[in-house]
Amino acid sequence: MKSRVFIIFLAILMILASCAVPDVEDPKEPTKEPVSEATATATPEPTPEATPFMYEDYDSMELIPDLKFERGIKIHSQKDHSNGDRFTTLGTHSFYGGEAKAPKWGLAQWDSGPSLTSETVGKDATELTDNYSKLFKYDPATGITTFRLNTAAYYQGNPAKLGDYWPHLLIEQPEFQVASKIKENREFFSCGADAIICSFDIRLDDYSITPIEGDWVRAAQFLMYFYVKNPDNNDFCWFGLQLFDNRWELNDNYIGYDGGKADASGSMIFSIGTKYIYTGKTLWKDGKPNPDGEWIHVSIDIKPFLEQMFEYGKKDNYFKTKSLDQLILNGMNVGWETIATFDHTMSMKDLHLISYVKKG
Repeated sequence: MKSRVFIIFLAILMILASCAVPDVEDPKEPTKEPVSEATATATPEPTPEATPFMYEDYDSMELIPDLKFERGIKIHSQKDHSNGDRFTTLGTHSFYGGEAKAPKWGLAQWDSGPSLTSETVGKDATELTDNYSKLFKYDPATGITTFRLNTAAYYQGNPAKLGDYWPHLLIEQPEFQVASKIKENREFFSCGADAIICSFDIRLDDYSITPIEGDWVRAAQFLMYFYVKNPDNNDFCWFGLQLFDNRWELNDNYIGYDGGKADASGSMIFSIGTKYIYTGKTLWKDGKPNPDGEWIHVSIDIKPFLEQMFEYGKKDNYFKTKSLDQLILNGMNVGWETIATFDHTMSMKDLHLISYVKKG
């Protein structure tokens, strides 16, 4: 298996299609890039937006806690790659003023240059910014979350080389709920729920690239990942949605394994392609990214894709878990992962992950 994975990894490098996966707060979780790729068969069509009428015979539950950041956010430092990828918390911040109260969310800015801290507040409490390389903002009045990452502060005119770490700016929750809450509502957190609708609005606010001679690849990605786990064993999968990639407008599903660097875990990665996420307008126009400021609505039932993920993982002898019902959704991250010199901003609002279970 290891030799097979290594060979596939070399093939991917040749086509420059490698895709980084964000780190999470728990150091036991997987990190870094996948090393194999396959296009799954019988991919489901995009699901129409969920409406109350469609699920009137179902019970429902929102899975993501604190969607309005009412408990604030923790601000993480850069990772120390010479010391086991350790990082620290540089403070907490409330977007409402006052003090944060045991935040669920964390702001991760791995390998992105100078760190934002709890002191780098912008014109008001809604934003954290150094006024140059990074801005993260949540506006309680509008519910809009904004991610701006300028990697020039990291690369400083140097090319992005093969093997470099990817600058990140993302928010994450290592777990959605405490263990007792998950046990109480297991059927909603289960990947075997009848439907699991992920919905949000997304907008590309601005986008620019500064090509540097010698860049290995120029990839700007905005990704969302949910953490699929079995609490009773070590099964884990990064289950994602590819929301933006500057290299193509519409791409297919990605299936791979976490590898390519010394700290890689070998965990499975399954991410839904943009061709199944966007049913009409995309973040592109005339063959290139289009920061026209228009909101695009997304609503997709991820349950069929979870089934596809599990089928592939079982076929590849990856999952020890016997049934999809035994896997739960417990944690997430969303934000930029970029290699090369970009200055780009993405905004989101009205994020939800709602699970539906048939009554009775």
